[in-house]
Amino acid sequence: MHDYLFVKEVIPAEIKQDSILNIRTNNVTAYTHGFHKYPAKFIPHIPKWAINKYLAGQKNKTILDPFCGSGTTLAEGILAGHNVIGIDIDPLSCLIAKVKTTNVNTAELNKVSNWLAKGVKKKKRGEFKPECETIGHWFPKETINKLSIIRTLINQIPERFGNNKSIKDIQHLLIICFSSIIRRVSYADNESQKTYVSHTHIKTPEEPLSLFLLQLDLFKERIAKFPENIPKLRNRIICSSSTESLKVKLKGQHINLAITSPPYIKAIDYIYNQMVELFWIGDLFGIQTQSKQNEKKKEYIGTKHFHKKEFVKYTPFETTIGIKKLDNKIQKVFKTDKINGHKHAYITFKYFVGMENHFAEISKCLDKGRHYIMVVGDSSVSNIFFYTANFLTEIAERNGFRITNKWGYKIKNRYMRFDRNGRGGIIDIDWVLDLVRV
Repeated sequence: MHDYLFVKEVIPAEIKQDSILNIRTNNVTAYTHGFHKYPAKFIPHIPKWAINKYLAGQKNKTILDPFCGSGTTLAEGILAGHNVIGIDIDPLSCLIAKVKTTNVNTAELNKVSNWLAKGVKKKKRGEFKPECETIGHWFPKETINKLSIIRTLINQIPERFGNNKSIKDIQHLLIICFSSIIRRVSYADNESQKTYVSHTHIKTPEEPLSLFLLQLDLFKERIAKFPENIPKLRNRIICSSSTESLKVKLKGQHINLAITSPPYIKAIDYIYNQMVELFWIGDLFGIQTQSKQNEKKKEYIGTKHFHKKEFVKYTPFETTIGIKKLDNKIQKVFKTDKINGHKHAYITFKYFVGMENHFAEISKCLDKGRHYIMVVGDSSVSNIFFYTANFLTEIAERNGFRITNKWGYKIKNRYMRFDRNGRGGIIDIDWVLDLVRV
């Protein structure tokens, strides 16, 4: 059991080392934060705390989130009056982040959405067809046609209203609005991290047209409140492979503060999590079929998608990381898990090597004295507990950083966090590592 420090809404600037906060809030979906459900995203209070602490009274600084996910840090950075750069390997995440941080012309949005709402009610058949052969397993027949109508009309927007940036931004917003209802109108379980149809808890899918129009009203209301009085701020969302260097991605840009939450070991399978959405919008990213999705998964840090030939020669006794406690843990996984130990040890090794490369790169992009706030959860692999936060701290410290503080907060919203069937338990605490570039 933990002793919690109770905090209401605002996290204090100074927090005692190793404290665990219980943050009482009803405010995790304000502004554009509630646009799209997303697995294991952190609460906006964390980036808000970091920005207030390290950029107080400053404007037009540049905040980087190198694992930006659905853009929580980026939205908070824009709201605080700063420019933001978000990088992620996941293309749907990048589009969500872009939509959440892009001001649109509200008059044009109203014009396009009114046309779309009329078309949705009037059109009888959609022309868009998903490339998924088992689409009937995931959606009722009538729903497939209704979703097709919405996507068909969204596709027609540039032709109808012009192919300029302003219209493209509106089209992207409508794509994310469309994506945000897809899980709810499918047979797939709404809460699970894995996309599957439960035969024990039979779900009645929601009606897509009325749900889409309701969601569209919410999007219009929220995006209008997003600060139009700071139009000169820039958001740059980079969808890029994890093999391309950070320096290349950032093009020499000076970073004043970095805030992120990297993947877990044996990371959440974001593509599997977004599978029903990708059947309907995956063609925009070239991942509309399961075979294309499976190829893409291999690029993610923390991925568990490796062929046996990739790790057949690996042993954690010959290839080590150089942190004794961590190497011992990986060796224990290798020895004690008779079924998956070899693969799980390799997955864990690759995760920490990937994160080491990341720290080495980001230390070249952050000026001395600038802070890097990282939110990370500990993990269990093959029933062996890894103090991931502590190991990442050691790795950071041998790559140009010093830890200035570490504190935790209780995870409240378990939406799509860890569905482990009892293996390794539930992650209760996210740790906040406050690192400074030395």
